[in-house]
Amino acid sequence: MEENIYYGFLSLLPALIAIILSISTKNIIVSLLTAVYIGSLIINKFNPFTALISMISDFMYVKIAEDSNAQTIFMMAIIGGFVALLTSTGAANSFAKNMTQKLDTRSKGEFLAWIGGLVIWFTDTGNSLILGPIFEEILDKLKASKEKFAYILDVTSICDAALIPIIGWGVYSMGLIDTELKNLNLTNVSSWSVYVRAIPFNFYAILALLMAGFLAISQFDYGPMLKAQHRAATTGQTMREGGTPMRKSVKDTHKHDKDVSVMVMVIPLIIMVVTIFTNLFLNGFPKEVVPGKMIRASIAAGFMLATISLIILSLKDKLMTFNECMSAFLKGVSNSSFMAVLLTLAWSLGGVSTQMGTAEYILKITEGFLSPEMLAAVFFLIGCIMSFATGSSWGTMAILIPLAIPMAHQLGVSLSVVVAAVSSGGLFGDSSSPISDTTMLASTGAGGDHMDFFSCMVPYSLTVGGISFITFIIAGHMASNAIIFVSVIVLFILIYILHKISMKKYGFEKF
Repeated sequence: MEENIYYGFLSLLPALIAIILSISTKNIIVSLLTAVYIGSLIINKFNPFTALISMISDFMYVKIAEDSNAQTIFMMAIIGGFVALLTSTGAANSFAKNMTQKLDTRSKGEFLAWIGGLVIWFTDTGNSLILGPIFEEILDKLKASKEKFAYILDVTSICDAALIPIIGWGVYSMGLIDTELKNLNLTNVSSWSVYVRAIPFNFYAILALLMAGFLAISQFDYGPMLKAQHRAATTGQTMREGGTPMRKSVKDTHKHDKDVSVMVMVIPLIIMVVTIFTNLFLNGFPKEVVPGKMIRASIAAGFMLATISLIILSLKDKLMTFNECMSAFLKGVSNSSFMAVLLTLAWSLGGVSTQMGTAEYILKITEGFLSPEMLAAVFFLIGCIMSFATGSSWGTMAILIPLAIPMAHQLGVSLSVVVAAVSSGGLFGDSSSPISDTTMLASTGAGGDHMDFFSCMVPYSLTVGGISFITFIIAGHMASNAIIFVSVIVLFILIYILHKISMKKYGFEKF
């Protein structure tokens, strides 16, 4: 391959093709693969066969062979196996059941479901299916609508996971970040530090979580959600008459009827967290920059010890046989293969974009109107559109982070703020798009009609999205952690106003 060639507009094609195809086909794997091939085709002077070989040997093989990338894939596999095994024991179900006593009001029931969603933080996809069957009967008795129940499950499952660096979401994101830091030769910065510093700026995740909790306590619902809540409270119909419930996918995953000790879940999680942070502290955290390899080793070691302890506890309490434990664990490992493929293609697209000078070209053509102050807000907006159209937050990050980090570096913008903007944009669609897997799982967990939930969810997502957009504009001018506190106050006031307007519009009395 030739180096230092000016590709001009052609440097935009791989990223544009990835975005357009992901929106039109809803298939992120095909979209990324096509984009990487097109990039390789351009680099190799439009020779289709040479481009194919180059795509595999010069980008895919190179990227997957990099130490940090191989370590990330290994971590994803271990995490996937642990989550699958923990779910199979039934310990998470038992934990949630112990939280559901002494509930006598809808507000208490919804708030406890929200707390449960925060506590089950180790899985973004399993959250709804764990909590759904447990809280369903309780919230039905308390006359909470299926739409509101699904909303709580949806927000807590995906937004919770995005704020925790030691599980799948964080590991995946840091894998993308690490590649771009290496491409830019930023050896004095770690993907861990960029991601952790991005957490206070992940405005959509934080605001969406707080909004769900506030709505559970205050019952200040508005728009279609208010109508659904009014229907449930006054008629007892927790789902619209004629609605189609997403009930058949909800099943208990454990195969035993006996009660499972909560400690089966708590002990492995404690071991995991203690192991991770003990090793980080031993390596200078938080005063010194911990090497990425050591961070990934700490996370992998934590999940490995947690898995071993979970198997021992399962055998001790006779929840599962050793073969059943291994089968559940290996199934979880195999489920992570999709993410491994997605990561490899995302890394390859980043390599193609770097060689073609995509970020530099964008900066050149936008010089004069794309100010550094607006960069985070622009990437958040693009992320919202992409994730809503594709239903994939991870796919959105895979396409945008390889563009966002180089541009932020060139413009002197905080890498953490831009990473948070991309993450927040991805969350918008993942928590509201009708084709998002987490949205579908939330409808399934609540046992409600999927499109009814979608129509109720969108106004809430737009409320948080609008405030997040404004907040990212402000963050572009002053990257202060204090911004979020003002945003929360504004959000709560806006919710109250919208509630009052909706009550008056629908002619509802207090219920």
